[in-house]
Amino acid sequence: MKYSGLIAIAVYSVILYLILKLPKKKKGAAETETIKETERVEVERLDPEDEDATVACLVAAIDCRQQYHKNVQIIGVRRIS
Repeated sequence: MKYSGLIAIAVYSVILYLILKLPKKKKGAAETETIKETERVEVERLDPEDEDATVACLVAAIDCRQQYHKNVQIIGVRRIS
């Protein structure tokens, strides 16, 4: 009778662990599919001679850095006409 509370806590923690662990497996599979889709897209490199595009990328990176307070990396650039 002294250990029934400890056993209940152990059982509840195992159940909670299993509940939290199961959705992460399904989410991980969806993320890998998204990564595979983005790998198929052809990426054009930024022309270093195009000053407007270079400045636009730098301003966008600075704005993103100030907004999210995290390091940013420019992955791709597209011209919207």
